[in-house]
Amino acid sequence: MKSAPFEHHQPTSVGEAVSLLESLDGPTVLSGGQSLVPMLRFRLANPDVVVDINGIEELDYLHEEDGSLKIGALARHADVEHSDLIAEKYGSFADAAPLVADPQIRNRGTVVGSVAQADPKGDWGSLLIAHDGEVVAQGPDGERVIPADEFFLLPYDTALDEDELITEVRVPVPSAREGSAYHKLKRKTGDYAMAGVGVRLQFDDDGVIESAGIGMTAVDITNARASDAEDHLEGERPSPDLFEEAGELAAEQSHPESDEHGDAAYKERMVDVLTQRALGDAAERAGVVRRTVKP
Repeated sequence: MKSAPFEHHQPTSVGEAVSLLESLDGPTVLSGGQSLVPMLRFRLANPDVVVDINGIEELDYLHEEDGSLKIGALARHADVEHSDLIAEKYGSFADAAPLVADPQIRNRGTVVGSVAQADPKGDWGSLLIAHDGEVVAQGPDGERVIPADEFFLLPYDTALDEDELITEVRVPVPSAREGSAYHKLKRKTGDYAMAGVGVRLQFDDDGVIESAGIGMTAVDITNARASDAEDHLEGERPSPDLFEEAGELAAEQSHPESDEHGDAAYKERMVDVLTQRALGDAAERAGVVRRTVKP
């Protein structure tokens, strides 16, 4: 099946794109197209107007600047997967990138497009939450910065206004005693997550957990924060018992649904296990301990 006819615009600057979003009636933004194009093909989406931002070269970047890792709206999943900067300093992002769908999708799909899609089974939203990240949007009234915790409202629904364009997502540059990790359970390559957990741990000079971030994938109506587990970790020294308790708290705060891949109780148990594993990896990457997960 072919898509229904639509009006196609190709801006070459952010300002031009925002003007189009403001002036056109119900426009849909196209970046990587790995969600939109299949929906167009099967006519599950029938936009009258598509604003294709792939010609805006200024949005194609992945770098550190002003104390943040900044990922532009046209940076592909594969850019994250193959980045030396990511491999060296951002363990959770390095873990997540090769787990996104399959190579074809990673080569075309964008990190920001995935965040904008707001699928609760998407990986990047959980990492933005774990890292206290932000979504930067440009609209007719200028730039707006939206904390990740406030961005995801419902499945496929966000705090973004119709005339705003996401230009980048960003997370703070990690400190010297910080580690992060992402663990994900999926049935096979190309599948969405059955459950996933992203973790960030920051330690003080005495090896005590100064701050913790935990984001969960596919176990609530949006990517969700395990705040009870975070609170339990902060101010404590890492240990297998502590991480086991945090895993249990994260599972209790998740709200998965039963489906053909497993019942809710099984997915809660996976949140528990994945949280413990991710915490262990994060602590090890921070250089604090070698093993903090029970065998």
